[in-house]
Amino acid sequence: MDKNKKNNDVISMLRKMAGLETKANEVEHTGNTGYGAEFIPASELLNEIHDMLPTYSPLLPLLPGNHGINLPKSLLVPVKGLTVGDSFFQGKGEWTTGRSNTVEATGIQTKVPTKRVTLDQKPFIIEVDITDEQLQYNGPNTEQYVKDEIARGMALTCESAIINGDTVTAGTGNVNSDDQAPATTYAAVGGASHHTLIIDKGIRKQAIAGSYTKNFGTLADTDYMDLMTVIGRYGTNPADCLFIQSIQVTNKMKTLDPFKLYINSADRATLQKGITPTPFGVDVLTNHLVPLTEADGKRSGATPANNTLGQTLLVYKPAIQFGWGKDFKMEMVRVAGYGYRLVATFDFAFTIADAEASLAEPTVAVGINITV
Repeated sequence: MDKNKKNNDVISMLRKMAGLETKANEVEHTGNTGYGAEFIPASELLNEIHDMLPTYSPLLPLLPGNHGINLPKSLLVPVKGLTVGDSFFQGKGEWTTGRSNTVEATGIQTKVPTKRVTLDQKPFIIEVDITDEQLQYNGPNTEQYVKDEIARGMALTCESAIINGDTVTAGTGNVNSDDQAPATTYAAVGGASHHTLIIDKGIRKQAIAGSYTKNFGTLADTDYMDLMTVIGRYGTNPADCLFIQSIQVTNKMKTLDPFKLYINSADRATLQKGITPTPFGVDVLTNHLVPLTEADGKRSGATPANNTLGQTLLVYKPAIQFGWGKDFKMEMVRVAGYGYRLVATFDFAFTIADAEASLAEPTVAVGINITV
């Protein structure tokens, strides 16, 4: 196939993905229509990329509180997936036939409490560069490459926000930068626009701010059991819970005798199949987005070398409620001499339902100060 034709076909495909049409002698830049009108909704592509997220997100598919896509800017939603209730039936008396009876005895009725939270959408942006060289030779499948990059970026952003979200901007107090302003810590990767600063009260922030913590220290198998007591009734059914921790903590956990003796026998041998233990029936998700920190569970931004200790997050899975906004938008810009840049934006919201959302007890906890 002629290289120029192949190049033009790929460019045409990219333009079609972005929903752009160019007339004769018209170039692709942000001034074609002006005032941002060149941004176009791409609902079909959003559906496709949304379907791809489980490929790149080990966490999101495990959470039942997904309210989907095309949500309005702010929406009061019921908490989906709750498995622990607070409502009980009461004993009922009988009316006496032939006499006047009250319609209802409101004083002894059981009223079912409504568990609701608000999802407030926040905007995020990603850029994907497609080089002239890649278009010229088209080694990988360019269309799939672009979709993969966008889906991977969305998955990592949403997961990291859920785990690490903290909007504190001061010089102290942010769980991701406790000793200097986060904008300084993230100066090379977005500064004040860093994705962890956009939505507040991620799992780590919620647990540390609420003092829903346990000091694990050297790590023992019973530490996991102790952490489950922090969330009370929400830790009753292990299948509803999830431990999330870094590879350093998971590897340390595998050396503990109770787990090692189990997983190193017969067909469960770790060396053979890489099996991760399930402490007291709770699945473990090993995730690189859970950082090493200082002893209090917060990261040092000024002195990264101080971040040497692991942590284990515990979450009651139905507590995390999330969803995406209405418009997924794309713009394609020609960068002369280099290639094309796809700029994609999407809106995302999450919140953690806990005692602040009419639930009875904490729904997240964190074991800190783990020697790894």
